[in-house]
Amino acid sequence: MFKSKEAKIKAEDDWLESISPVGGDPMNYVVRYNTSAGEFISFQKTMDSARFKAALALFPMFFRAGGWIPLAATHYNFIREIPMLAPYEVRMTVGGWDQKWIYIIGKIVTKPSKKAPKALEQPTPSSDSDSNAALFNASLRTADQISINATPAEGSTAPASTTEDLKAVAASLSSEPEPDGAILHTVCISQCCFKVGRITVPPALVLGLNGLSVPPPLLADGSPAEPYSRTNPPPNWSHVKAVARPRKKLQALLKGGWRDVPEGERWWDAAMSGAVEEKRKKGLEIMQSLGLGIAGARNL
Repeated sequence: MFKSKEAKIKAEDDWLESISPVGGDPMNYVVRYNTSAGEFISFQKTMDSARFKAALALFPMFFRAGGWIPLAATHYNFIREIPMLAPYEVRMTVGGWDQKWIYIIGKIVTKPSKKAPKALEQPTPSSDSDSNAALFNASLRTADQISINATPAEGSTAPASTTEDLKAVAASLSSEPEPDGAILHTVCISQCCFKVGRITVPPALVLGLNGLSVPPPLLADGSPAEPYSRTNPPPNWSHVKAVARPRKKLQALLKGGWRDVPEGERWWDAAMSGAVEEKRKKGLEIMQSLGLGIAGARNL
C-alpha cells in the first residue's frame, strides 16, 4: 500500500512472470479444468469456463496490453455420455494456428472407475479412415486445397467429400488414447483470434510474448539440455521483458509495430520454429479441413 511507484511496477512484473507459461512448449502445454456433471450437462457452458481458464494460463501478458480473444466458431464431436454427478475434466491444448486464427482443442474426459474390471476402449476410426492414424497424422486435403498461412476465402466451395472429411477429422481427434487411460467423452475445437481494440494480432507473436517456446536443442554429445523454465528462460523471454514496459510500448508492438521488425529479427517466429513449427503445420491441416467441411454445408 505504501510502496513506491517503482516497487509496485516491479511487484506487478514479478507476479506476471510467475503466472506466465515461460519455457512451455505451445503444442504440448495442457490446461486442465475440473468440474462435475449436473442433472443437465451443458458442454457449451463448460467450454466457456475452460477456455477462460486456458486463456488466463497461456496469455497473461497479452491481457496486460488490453488484448481480448473473440470466439469465431466451435465444433463438437460427442462420443459417449457422462453419468449424472460424475466428475470430469476438460483438457485444453493448442491444435495449431495460422496468421490470424488459433485453434484450441478441448477434450472432455473422465477417469476410469477403479471398480471396473476393464477400462472402456477408446472409439476407433471409421472404416474409411486409417485405423492406425494418430492425432496429427491424418491427411485430409491436398496441398492445393489448404492454405497454411491464410484462412479460406469467402465464397470458396468445398469438395463433395465434405461428410467424409468431417468424419475423418472427428476420428483422428478421438482415436488417440489419453496417456493416463482416461475415457474420452467429447472433443471440442474452438477457433479464436487475438485482438487489441479492433486490430488482429498474429498468434505466433502472442504465444512468444507469453514465454512459450520450442524446446532447447540437444547438447553437443546428444544428451537433452536443461528444459526451459522461469529459472532457465528461453531466448525470447529477454525480448519480452524489453517490450513489456511501458504498457504503451507493448501495445504499439501488438497494434502493428511488429511489421516494422525485419523478418530475420522476429524473435517470436524463432520461438515457434523447429519441432513446434512442424507440429503446428500438421495440426493446422486438420483444423482447417474441419472448417472447410463446415463451409461446404452452406451449399447443401
